[in-house]
Parts: sequence; C-alpha cells; structure tokens
Amino acid sequence: MKKIFISKKLDSSSIFKTKLENAGFEVWGESLLQLELIPFEKIPSVDWIFFYSQNGVQFFFNHIKKNNIPLSKEIQFASFGEKTAETIMQFTTCHFVGTGDAETTTPAFSKIATGKKVLFPRAENSQRSIQRLIGNQISALDLIVYKNSPKEYFSIPLMDYLFFMSPMNAKVFFQNYQLKKGQKVFAIGKTTALALENIGIKNVIFPQKPAEEELVKILLKNL
Repeated sequence: MKKIFISKKLDSSSIFKTKLENAGFEVWGESLLQLELIPFEKIPSVDWIFFYSQNGVQFFFNHIKKNNIPLSKEIQFASFGEKTAETIMQFTTCHFVGTGDAETTTPAFSKIATGKKVLFPRAENSQRSIQRLIGNQISALDLIVYKNSPKEYFSIPLMDYLFFMSPMNAKVFFQNYQLKKGQKVFAIGKTTALALENIGIKNVIFPQKPAEEELVKILLKNL
C-alpha cells in the first residue's frame, strides 16, 4: 500500500482523505505547526477586509465575537481562495473570491479595491503576497491575528508521496527530514512550490487550482 503524507490535519469529510483511501492509499494528515492567537483590541476604519487563510478567518471572527469588538456593517470581505471564502461565509458575506494564486487574484481584486483601505488579518510570518504585488494601488493595513511556529515534536514515517499545504510546513518538514529516493513532492499551489524549490526540492508538482480535489487528480496523473 502506497503511503501519503499531507501537512494538514484531515477530518472525516476531507475529499483528499476519502478519495485516496478509497483508491487504496494510506493517508497521514498532520500539520507541523502550532497556532496561537495574537489578541487585538479594535478594527481600524477600512473598506475591505482581505483574508489569506481559513485560520486567519477563524482567529479574527472568534476573537471579535468573544471580546465584543465592533465591526462596521459597511465593510466588505475578500478571500484569497475558495476554501477561505467558505470559512468567511460561516460568519458573514464574502464579496470577493480569489483563485488561490497571487498573480491572478491581485489584478482581479485591484479592479474593485483600487483607492480603498484594505485590512489584511494574517499570520505573523505571512508571505503577504497580495500586498507585495498590489503595491500602492490600495491603502493596505496589516493586522497580525495569529502566529504559527514549528511543533516541538513530531514523527512522520517514511512516505511515498509528500503534500505540502503551506511554505512554512514545507520548510519545517525538510529541516527534520531529507528527501528520499523515489519520493514525489506536491504543493497546494505556486507559492508553496516556489518555497520548496528555494530550499532545494526540485520537480515539485502542483495543480493550477489550489484545492484538495485538484491534488487528488494530479496525484493520480503522476503515479
């Protein structure tokens, strides 16, 4: 039985886990990061709030709800990709959904947000890809709502296929393990693939669309 590691904790509803286990693979899902809230006291006056990740959405809304932090009803919400949009919609309306790729999401978002104030709730060590590409077309404000740091201990058995869901997860893995002969490496998207290449991992495979179902498809094409 071929074994798959994915740097994400998977629940029973995971498309990735369900489809690949049904196809005869053993799937090991574990994030190599521990997350911690960074408290904040207020939300600045902005036109848009743009979320990069599901974690950012959850930390942001859970904190303002718990602490009764007011949020203007005039604010519109944007997401980097579809999964983040789904998480936003658990709390409020999502007015813009990106592709999950910075190079295509940035021009699409700039068309509706140029000249506006945009808040980016994010991780402490975020890549800040949209802010870097969009430049001064918007007035960007950062709000660090959580930090992610490497787990102190983890043990991953030898796997045939390695899937990385973020640059930091990839970095942490290869600080602890070497790539073995015959292992294939996959990334959720271009940003994570580039991070892997920057630490010397070649021939990284990634889908055009950053989604679990697309990862399944691309694996089955590369067996």
